[in-house]
Amino acid sequence: MNLRTIENIYSKTKSYIQRNGVAETAVRSVEGFKEAADNLLYASEARKREASKRSLPECGAFEKNIRFSLLIPTYDPDPDDFDFLMRSIAEQTYKNLEIVIADAGKTDNVENCAQGYKDSGKLSDIIYIRLEENKGISGNTNEALKAATGDYVALIDHDDFLSADAFESVAGALQNGADIAYTDEDKYYGPEDKYFTPNRKPDFNLDLLLSNNYICHLFVVKRSIALATGGFRTEFDGAQDYDFILRCIEQTMRENIVHVPQILYHWRASDGSTADNPESKLYAYESGRKVLEAWLKRHGINGNVEHTNHRGFYRITYSQNEIPEYKVLMDDRLIAENDENEKILASYFAREEVGAVGARVVGRLGNIISSGYTTDSYGRKVPLYDKMNMHFSGYMHRAAMQQDVEAVSNKACVVRSDLMQYYDKDPMEMFRRIREAGYLVVVDPEVVYRFIQ
Repeated sequence: MNLRTIENIYSKTKSYIQRNGVAETAVRSVEGFKEAADNLLYASEARKREASKRSLPECGAFEKNIRFSLLIPTYDPDPDDFDFLMRSIAEQTYKNLEIVIADAGKTDNVENCAQGYKDSGKLSDIIYIRLEENKGISGNTNEALKAATGDYVALIDHDDFLSADAFESVAGALQNGADIAYTDEDKYYGPEDKYFTPNRKPDFNLDLLLSNNYICHLFVVKRSIALATGGFRTEFDGAQDYDFILRCIEQTMRENIVHVPQILYHWRASDGSTADNPESKLYAYESGRKVLEAWLKRHGINGNVEHTNHRGFYRITYSQNEIPEYKVLMDDRLIAENDENEKILASYFAREEVGAVGARVVGRLGNIISSGYTTDSYGRKVPLYDKMNMHFSGYMHRAAMQQDVEAVSNKACVVRSDLMQYYDKDPMEMFRRIREAGYLVVVDPEVVYRFIQ
């Protein structure tokens, strides 16, 4: 462990203690040790995987020869990092790519690098735009968007890079005509050639997205939808992609949002970057909170957005005065840890698309019994975060986040009264019917009921 790593850990730990106290920090530290061990195993695996991809041949033709415009706003990136990005684009096995660079930098490094790839024939389709002024990340990206001509646009930071099969995989996933696609990602620290913190994402999950911008990179959207949103908004700089993603998904249906479950985007961590040090750009997290406030306002929902213990993660509490009639399903062996539990659960019905909301159910010793359910490949019910200590936040903090699930416990939930027609003793069957009727089933892990016997 080098000095930089030690200093970074010290800085983050000190900030966490100041915000959340010693007890919470101790709990987080236990999880942190496991994450560090997992990262060691992942780093070796990722290096081998990426090395094997660098010699992949050009892919065959797809039925739909989709043209992608890669939007790259730049402002004096490290020349080696930018070259690494351009090389990763040149090595793509899928070739119908248009690179649109909006350069607000003070040097000619980006232009010279782009011209070099163009002159060599490695990348022939490059649109280079020299901006007369730096309009910020949003304004610069908007200039790139205006010049794009592809069927879809993809957002790429000027110092990150891609796996060689990134656009081959995305093109394959979009053959059915979906409007949006996103992939899994990880982080990369160049001086140590270290891949870490793999972000393996779920399929589209609105409530999780309202808790954290889990989609982030790589995000690909039809150019027509990107233009219909009006582009990026400067008032949300620092979280402009979060705002943009939320407004893009409002332009389509959930079934037209595709998740590509492969780590294809590598977010470069450097000193002072949010990838490596979440404390480095605190304004970005406040911008994220404002993004969610704007989402509530657009949808006519009263609510409050708060920061959680974890940077870049949020909690929305709803405060609608009028909510529809609902039914409480509760096991009499459970006791609420908060007198406001029922009120909090029912407040989600301020959103018309929410059909049922469940709480977290824990055992007498604080282990999680139910925090939502999913099904495995054999169709069997699987409890999420089963037996986890209720104070742990889990992988990517998702155990602590509001999110949509296949089912919640029918021993601690509220259901819209008009949806009780779908009642079944089997919760998986009941909530399947509710979801097929077009409603979301949400779990709120901060609403806790504990078994008393």
